[in-house]
Amino acid sequence: MSQPSVSDLKNNTKFQLLVELGHEDLIPFVNEYYWKRKSWVTILHYLISLVILIVWFWIGFQSKYSFDAWFSRFGFAVLSFFMLLPIHELIHALIYKIAGAKDVRFGASLRQAYAYAIAHNFVANRFVFTWVAIAPFIVINSILVLWAVFLPQYAFYLIGVLLLHTAGTSGDFAMLNYLWLNRHQRIFTFDDASEKRTYFYTHIEI
Repeated sequence: MSQPSVSDLKNNTKFQLLVELGHEDLIPFVNEYYWKRKSWVTILHYLISLVILIVWFWIGFQSKYSFDAWFSRFGFAVLSFFMLLPIHELIHALIYKIAGAKDVRFGASLRQAYAYAIAHNFVANRFVFTWVAIAPFIVINSILVLWAVFLPQYAFYLIGVLLLHTAGTSGDFAMLNYLWLNRHQRIFTFDDASEKRTYFYTHIEI
């Protein structure tokens, strides 16, 4: 089956709309597919987050930091996390570009405090969207872990950034979990920047 166009998804009876998401209101979707409808995808993310949290506390206690030192280092980690957000979204955008998207845009919801990258009217299949979702987690977290290993004097700070970034990928893992829970369907998705909406369709046999 060839890659469908946006017109195919909207007008061809072989495709059925599954989900329609507003870019300014993704929190209900994340709550549904990250917290409520669990699978090995979300459980793995919980476990990774827990391990990072334990390592962070262990380094802090082993280093015998005072409360002020602990607080200041965590403050730098929070600042660094916010500085990483544009890089996180640029990685999403890069994967879209590699996959062939021509019009990649960025947005943010100040009300719900998140940013996003979208590919306007570019249809992504399950494989492409999986890599779009997971790439920032793999790239940024791998770099932070390597830095923490080779720069142990900064490990507490770096693991703090790692913890925050991992928590910040919960939305990406909600998307991955949605794909997994619908793994028996042929999923296609596209963004409409003018409507500020994302659509998920499935191919149905007629």
